[in-house]
Amino acid sequence: MGEKIWNPASRRVLINFALPLITGGIFAVLLLKNRYYGLIAPVTLLFYGLACLNASKYTLRDVRYLGITQIILGLIAVEFSGYGLYFWVIGFGLCHILYGSIMYYKYDRKS
Repeated sequence: MGEKIWNPASRRVLINFALPLITGGIFAVLLLKNRYYGLIAPVTLLFYGLACLNASKYTLRDVRYLGITQIILGLIAVEFSGYGLYFWVIGFGLCHILYGSIMYYKYDRKS
C-alpha cells in the first residue's frame, strides 16, 4: 500500500506500549532480586495487560479486550500465586491464540 512502517502512529504505539511494559519488567526484576517469586507471574500479566490497554488507543479495539483480559488474569493470579505458570499458559498462550484467531477471522480472512 506504499505506507512506511516507521511513522508518527507507529511511534505512538511503541511509546504507549513500551512504557508500562518496561516499568513492569523492571518491577519483576526487583521482585526476583528480593525473592518474591510468587508475584512475578501476576506482575508480568498485569503490566502486559496495562501495556496492551494503553497501546490500544492507537490500534484495533480488540487489543483493548486482550489487555483487560490480561489484567483480570493477573489480579486472579495474585490470589493464587503458587500457580503462576498456569496463569502464564492461560494469559500468554491461550488468550493470544483465541484473540489471534478472532482477529484473523474478523480482519484478515478472505471471504
